[in-house]
Amino acid sequence: MNEYNQYVTTVNKIFDYLEKMKAGWDSLDNLNYIESVEEYKSAVIKYAEVFKTPKPIPMTGELETLGDD
Repeated sequence: MNEYNQYVTTVNKIFDYLEKMKAGWDSLDNLNYIESVEEYKSAVIKYAEVFKTPKPIPMTGELETLGDD
């Protein structure tokens, strides 16, 4: 499984668990905590793109020409 699939699977599990907790808890404080975590859902989904496209390895400095001593 590549990084993108792992990320998406993990995020889906987290928000699935949050939905189950919301259904099972009556405490207003706990529900407010869950809602505060859910505020970040769109940002978490947006950053899935980071794993979707591989990053090129940046070249730093100049390459030495071989045989040019």
